[in-house]
Amino acid sequence: MSTKRTFSVGEELAGPVRGITNERIEWYDSAMLSACMNELRQVGSNIHTDEAFARQEGFSGINADGMIMTNWCSEMLVREFGLDYIERGELRTKFIKPVNFNVLLHVKARVKEANRSASGGMEYVLDVWCEDEHGTKLVDGDAKVAAAA
Repeated sequence: MSTKRTFSVGEELAGPVRGITNERIEWYDSAMLSACMNELRQVGSNIHTDEAFARQEGFSGINADGMIMTNWCSEMLVREFGLDYIERGELRTKFIKPVNFNVLLHVKARVKEANRSASGGMEYVLDVWCEDEHGTKLVDGDAKVAAAA
């Protein structure tokens, strides 16, 4: 499966809009350890699970794990570019502000470059980000996708 349509420079893509909940943070936080141990395991104190620890580290409260937002950005790119992104894409994210409970997170991207490749496909460069319901950017990033002809 390759990209079925052409994207234009300046075009904005919209990904999922989801709330950051305690349950979502717990799924990410304990999932890897539980999978490795083959049983449900809780991780120790960190900024993602322990309010007192997070405050001690200078945060206003528990912070969502950055992989939640990175995965949602990746989900948007898979939806828009399909196997082209999975096989010939890349994504980089940077967490620029804390993401706390009850934030309604909007995943977005904008096409910065769209160039025809030597093989006849398209090569895209995108700005990727997550913002809250007020338009404040919380996660910044970029992506590249080489779409087959």
